[in-house]
Amino acid sequence: MRFERQGRSQDLDESIQRGQAISLSYPNDSAIIRSLADALCLRFEERGDGNDLDEAIRHHRVALQLTPEGHPDRSASLNSLANSLSMRFKQRGDGKDLDEAIQHHRVALLLTPEGHLDRSDLLNNLASTLSTRFEQRRDGKDLDEAIQHHQLALQRPESHPFHSAWLNNLASALLTRFEQRGEGKDLNEAIQHHRAALQLRPDASLNNLASALLVQFKQQGDGKDLDEAIEHHRAALRLRPDSHPLYSTSLNNLANALSTRFKLRGDGKDLNEVVQHHRLALQLRPEGHPDRSASLNNLANSLSTRFKHRGDQKDLDEAIQHHRVAFQLMSDGHPDCSASLNNLANALSTRFKEQGDGKDLDEAIQHHRAALQLI
Repeated sequence: MRFERQGRSQDLDESIQRGQAISLSYPNDSAIIRSLADALCLRFEERGDGNDLDEAIRHHRVALQLTPEGHPDRSASLNSLANSLSMRFKQRGDGKDLDEAIQHHRVALLLTPEGHLDRSDLLNNLASTLSTRFEQRRDGKDLDEAIQHHQLALQRPESHPFHSAWLNNLASALLTRFEQRGEGKDLNEAIQHHRAALQLRPDASLNNLASALLVQFKQQGDGKDLDEAIEHHRAALRLRPDSHPLYSTSLNNLANALSTRFKLRGDGKDLNEVVQHHRLALQLRPEGHPDRSASLNNLANSLSTRFKHRGDQKDLDEAIQHHRVAFQLMSDGHPDCSASLNNLANALSTRFKEQGDGKDLDEAIQHHRAALQLI
């Protein structure tokens, strides 16, 4: 049973306080120290305080020192240290943490013989960190090795509780490689694994399969793939309550797929639904939300498209309003600043063509120039 947030935080605090009472003398018990480090990692995930994560890594290093070569817990200590270093890399972006995590995952795997119950977990952990490094450095060798380890992890029986997650991980890595190299076999295999994962865990696999089908549609142009992707995005949305943290993401996924179908077939019902979903997604991302600017741009773009389709001036005016706010919310140096300015300028140019107000044209040119300087 999942603890309520307040109760869970109190449990974490008590666990950490008990651990700190013994951590000062570092008794020769690596399991106790590792338990403290694990609790600190949990509290970091709960509250985001980097000091907890730094302390967890220090304790994991001590636990590793207390499990020399030949110690039965050495592989577990290596894996725990690697996981916490990966966590810190995701928070701070220091490549040294990622490289060290991969190194420890490799050694942990070497210490775990084939047939061991933990081997598939270790394979998946190593594969995931290699995939993360590929995303950072684009070395294809990392991606190839990640796929290889994901494939080996799946040799465990389908009854394993993480089998669906491992299928999704492999499929995602194959889809990434397809996007890099264009090999159709990777795309076909990715969809195959997403379908298999869907059979095991519909709630966790619908969006993944839908995304892969959209890639296949863009590659092959078969509208059936697009229709199926939309069907899966709808199903994923139905499975998530409004309060789900990824509900707005599901709304955007469905809206984007419907927008693609509108461009293909021109059915205004799809476009109306796109606008509707983007409105709801925006409501779920209030002021201060990191994705509010993106939601404003999405809604503005869909309103601009509907104006071009139907000519309702209210849609264009509202689109310009949202584009303005979206740009204002972006910090200096944001990678989408240029695109946001360009979107606003295009909408203003469109309104000038409709209404002939020179102020719109002057402002459009001003924003186009500013966008050009940001490239």
